[in-house]
Amino acid sequence: MKIVFICSSFGGGGAEKVAVKLSSALADIGHDVSYVYWKTKEGQEYKLDANVKLNKLSATNPLARAWGISKLIKLERPDVVLSFTDIPNIITYFACMLAWPYRCLRIPNVRIDVAEKYRNLNRTPQVRLLSFLHGLSCKNAPMVLVNSKDSGTSLCDYYQLSEDKVHCIYNPVFDELPHSFPSVQNINDGDKKRVKAINIGRLTKAKDQQMLIRAIDHAVNELGVDIELDIYGEGDLYDELQKEIVNRGLSDRIYLKSFDPDIEKKIKHYHLFLFASRWEGLPNALIEALGSGVQVISTNCPSGPREILDDGRFGTLVDIGNYQQMAQAIARLYPQDSHVISNNTNARKMSDDLKKHLEQFTIPFVTSQYTHLVSRKINDQ
Repeated sequence: MKIVFICSSFGGGGAEKVAVKLSSALADIGHDVSYVYWKTKEGQEYKLDANVKLNKLSATNPLARAWGISKLIKLERPDVVLSFTDIPNIITYFACMLAWPYRCLRIPNVRIDVAEKYRNLNRTPQVRLLSFLHGLSCKNAPMVLVNSKDSGTSLCDYYQLSEDKVHCIYNPVFDELPHSFPSVQNINDGDKKRVKAINIGRLTKAKDQQMLIRAIDHAVNELGVDIELDIYGEGDLYDELQKEIVNRGLSDRIYLKSFDPDIEKKIKHYHLFLFASRWEGLPNALIEALGSGVQVISTNCPSGPREILDDGRFGTLVDIGNYQQMAQAIARLYPQDSHVISNNTNARKMSDDLKKHLEQFTIPFVTSQYTHLVSRKINDQ
C-alpha cells in the first residue's frame, strides 16, 4: 500500500509523535510511506524510520502548500493520504481537490476534543473560518479517525457528522510492554528522599501548569508534603509561570525544563505523574506514565484521561482547575512527613489487568487497526 502522511512538522507535539511512530511502523512492514511537512523544529524532531521518504514543502502559505501537496499526490499516486490536526486536515482537503482527476482515500485525523478547543479560543473571524473549514474537511472525507471515544462523540456533535463515519483508534505509544516496572532510584542522595513529580506538555492555557504550581504550593505549605515538580515543555506562558513560581517561593520546588524528545525514558525515574489539562485528545504522556509504573493523578478533562485511566481504576482523577483536589490526592499518596525510601530496588510486576489495558496502545496493535481499516475502505470504494 502506498501511504502519504501530512503533518505541519515531525517533532515537538503529540500528534507528530503519533504520525512518526505510525509511518515508521508501516514502512517497517513493507508499505511505501512518505511523510510531508513544512515546519522545522530544531532539536525537537522525532526519530523517523530510514525507509520513510521525507518531503519538506518550501511553500510559506496554506494555499501554496495545498498546491505543492496536490502535485506530490499526482506524482506519487498514493492509495491513502493521512493528515493530522486541523490545519493539515484543511490543506490536505484542498490538495486532494486540486489533484483531480486523480482520486485517493483521504483520511483526516482529529487529535483533540474540537468542541472544547474552539470553545476556549477567542471567536475571531480567523478562528471561525478555521472551524468552518475543518468541519468541511471532515464532512467531505469518507471517514475520520479520532484517538479517543469521547473526542469522537464531541466531533460528531460539533460538526454534525454521522457516527459511522468516525472511527476511534488509540495512539501507538509502546513498542512492547514491560513485564515489570523498574524501581525508582538515584533521584536524591541519602536514605530518604523528597517525592519527585513530573509533568509534560506545552506551556499553554490548555495544559494549565498554573494549576499544578498552586497544587504544589498547597501540598507543601498546607498539607506538609515534601515534594518537588519538574515541568517539561516550552510555550508562550514560560515567563508567566516562572514569575508565579518565584512569587510563591517555590524556586527550589518547581523547575521548568525544556522539551525533551526522549522524555518517556525519564518518566520511570519519578514517583508521580501530574496532569492538569483543561482539554485534550488522548495525551501520550499520560499513557507513557502508566507504562512506566509511576503513580498518576490527572484532571478528568475532555477527552482522554478518563479512558486512559479506565474511570480511575489505574490512577486518580480530579476536577479541572481544582488545585486543592490535586494537592489532596498527592497527600493521600504521600502523607505529611512520609518519604520515599531510596534503597528500594525491588521491581514490581505489571498486573495482568493493566497489561491487557495497555495492549491497545502498543504500536503493533494500532498499526494492525490502521491497515485493516484503510484496506477495507479502499476495497469498498
